[in-house]
Amino acid sequence: MKNKQIGFTLIELMISLALGLIVVAAAILLFLTGQKSVAMQKGVGELQDNANFGLNYITKDIRLTNLNVKSATINDQTPYGGIVLSSSSTELNSNVHLTTAALDASLISKDNLTSNVTDSGGSAVTSDQLVIQYLPQYTLDDKGTSSTADDDLVGGFDCEGNELRFNKATIGLQMVVQRYFLRADNNKASNEGSPLALACDAGHYSLSTPDSIQGYGGSGEIIMKRVDHFRVLLGVQYADGTHRYLSIASYMALTAPRPRILSIQLGALARSTQSMGGDNTIKADQTFQVLDQTVKLKASTDPKYIRQVVSQTIALRNALGERE
Repeated sequence: MKNKQIGFTLIELMISLALGLIVVAAAILLFLTGQKSVAMQKGVGELQDNANFGLNYITKDIRLTNLNVKSATINDQTPYGGIVLSSSSTELNSNVHLTTAALDASLISKDNLTSNVTDSGGSAVTSDQLVIQYLPQYTLDDKGTSSTADDDLVGGFDCEGNELRFNKATIGLQMVVQRYFLRADNNKASNEGSPLALACDAGHYSLSTPDSIQGYGGSGEIIMKRVDHFRVLLGVQYADGTHRYLSIASYMALTAPRPRILSIQLGALARSTQSMGGDNTIKADQTFQVLDQTVKLKASTDPKYIRQVVSQTIALRNALGERE
């Protein structure tokens, strides 16, 4: 009587194991692809929120430029001019005239600030700094009392979130100065080499006794968390009616009297805070067009990130027309 053998042959077992490994590998691949897709979507969403909402916030404030000042013309020789390009303690025809000492040159609109990019040839490219000023539309808060000693002038909030509230009798009307610039962000991940953020620093000075700007010159509050480059162009109108966009340095290199400024273009190379690891779809040598500049990232050992250029052209409504 013969015993009947039941089971897999060695070849069948090997085929089954191979098929099982293929199925497991496919499942792992789908999982990893899904994780990469989730990370990509999260990075894109976070980048869009950071860049677009941040730029919209800045745009809203910049539209206040030159508000409630005597002259609609803006250049570097306009007293209280909305784009701060000059400051002096002796020259009245400067944008910010302070009786004690002029603003430090590092605190007015300028170029030559830090960035994380180079030009296409590898030479360093610096970021810009934009400084604006305006006189808020104040309302009177009399506190519901008959006394005028406690009356306050209320003008909303500056870009740092500080309430513009000043005692009418002792402090009086205040000009607000706001500075937009890139700075290092100490709140960073351990594998980030040189994270930069777009911040705003705000201060104010008295119209009646302009001796110094209070609360100005600090590190400010972050508006956009990760920005590798910040570019500013000034839209000018020449005496013959032609229009052109110039960098801050090119504008200041013109012969005085310099043309009036009617608009501003802002450009920022923003990036996500969510890293993409070593994703090959993100090229380290990719170039970006930030307004008039073609730039690429500096060589770095940082993880790869999603990046996007955001830009905005802002017409300065308070710089249009004429008024005396």
